[in-house]
Amino acid sequence: MTSPSSKPVALSRRAVLGAGGVGLAAVLSACARTVHPPVDAATSESASASPSASSTLPSANKSYKGKVTFDNFEKNGEYVPATAEKKAQNVPKPLMPEKVQELSIDGIYALIGYWISSFNYLALTGDIEPLKKTDPSSEYYKELEPMVKLYETGRGWIYDTSEPMSVYLMTDTPTQVEGDRIRYFWRARSLVDQNAKRHLTEGDNRDKSLARAEDSQGQAMRIVVEYKEGAWFMSTQKDKDADKSTESASPSAS
Repeated sequence: MTSPSSKPVALSRRAVLGAGGVGLAAVLSACARTVHPPVDAATSESASASPSASSTLPSANKSYKGKVTFDNFEKNGEYVPATAEKKAQNVPKPLMPEKVQELSIDGIYALIGYWISSFNYLALTGDIEPLKKTDPSSEYYKELEPMVKLYETGRGWIYDTSEPMSVYLMTDTPTQVEGDRIRYFWRARSLVDQNAKRHLTEGDNRDKSLARAEDSQGQAMRIVVEYKEGAWFMSTQKDKDADKSTESASPSAS
């Protein structure tokens, strides 16, 4: 499979809103640049510094490589997928799993699964609150406001998909980021559902595909997480430790 482009996509309000609607791919690109820096800025497996014994995670006995899955949801009534005529009803709400409190690879995986599910929940409902639990201090949520406003104003919704975004981990386990804090990154690829569409209630071009041709191969990224205050969180704040360890990375995602 051809490696996806790892160049970040410029984001503007027009790019997000498009012709009066929201562009999930553009919003995802913004999110990828902040929460998950492009993989060409990631540390190579062999370049990471030797971690301190206090923060080293125990070796995993299994491979986590492949599509990230999640199954911890609150269900209220029968889920009815969205169509061009009606937005989704009773979308299952992701719940933060207790496992994110574990200082383990399982804990990291649980957080990533919750994050992806919360992003999809936002795309289908306009509710950003579950997503904010992955990093309450982050300002990157401002990039996602167009998705929230789309639903708040009743101007439209996303349909023909129950999973707008999926993420595939490219390595068996994560790699530690150099520095004093307990942080790890995981090379990954995000994919926008090629069937996903957005519907607008007024204006021209009311129904439009969310995925662009260049999205078919996905977007290479690294997912950075940090263990603090007894749990794993998305590391959305740029800092010198992460930058210092990104100088010799390869952009390919095999």
